[in-house]
Amino acid sequence: MGEAPQPQRRLSWPALRQDHDGAPDAADPEGTWLAGSAPGQPDGSETPPTFDWLFRDPRRWAPQHGPAGREPAAVPAFVPPPRPAEPALPPAEAAPAAPPRPSRLATVAREILETALLAVLVFLAVRASVQHYRVDGSSMEPTLEDGEFLLVNSLAYSRVDVAALARWVPGWAPGPPAERYLFGGPQRGDIVVFHHPSGVHRDLVKRVIGLPGETVEIRQGTVYIDGRALVEPYLAAAEPPIGDMAPVRVPADAYFVMGDNRNHSQDSRVLGPIPADRIVGKAFITWWPRDRFGPAPNEAPRFAAAEAPAPE
Repeated sequence: MGEAPQPQRRLSWPALRQDHDGAPDAADPEGTWLAGSAPGQPDGSETPPTFDWLFRDPRRWAPQHGPAGREPAAVPAFVPPPRPAEPALPPAEAAPAAPPRPSRLATVAREILETALLAVLVFLAVRASVQHYRVDGSSMEPTLEDGEFLLVNSLAYSRVDVAALARWVPGWAPGPPAERYLFGGPQRGDIVVFHHPSGVHRDLVKRVIGLPGETVEIRQGTVYIDGRALVEPYLAAAEPPIGDMAPVRVPADAYFVMGDNRNHSQDSRVLGPIPADRIVGKAFITWWPRDRFGPAPNEAPRFAAAEAPAPE
């Protein structure tokens, strides 16, 4: 079948040999590598050296090393590579000098000027929208007394030219009328201030009774609008109105106005319907005398119930 297995050979630690003639090795005159110079080991010993002896034996160290480690002289000097020169930074710009702070007097003067300008702008804005009037005469008694002061909103009946705006909007044809009220026109019962239609420098305050396109008629002191009687609670009960007036057709852009003291008032019964462009604005506050302070008495009348037809 084959050769019989051979028994394993026992390995022995080789001892350090000496030269045949016992003379020291020429290559190792100091005996560093000879077995006989090993401490604690007899010459020609077959016993393997211990680990401690192998580790501490100076013959096991490299020539450039000693038992204490590597000699400093054997370590090659390390020369670090030269560090690249950093680019020179541009000189820093000098920070701009802080502007001088204004003096306290200049600051106070500027604040006063700004406050004055703001006050002027507010005054002009209020003056453009609110005007001040004094009632002169007794034509509006008992609603408004002679010498009473009113604040009138001159923007209440502002109008805009729609035809002029339509020229800038392609495809828009607003149609008549060319001018339209921005917030709505005068309503029946509004107390309005208007310039005298004759052109004299005088403003009058009356109440709106007839609207554009309506027919106004007075029979025995009672006002009829398109044949329907008005019930006017603001009239003085102590002195009921008297007189008649033939029917009057109010033009398209005008208003029929009358005083609440019908027997002592110069109004549209004499002046005719008032054009819309002559109306200054609507009274909204009475502020003097103090006991009459409050909203202006803009009270709308109502129509009386329709009369039943007379039996035949």
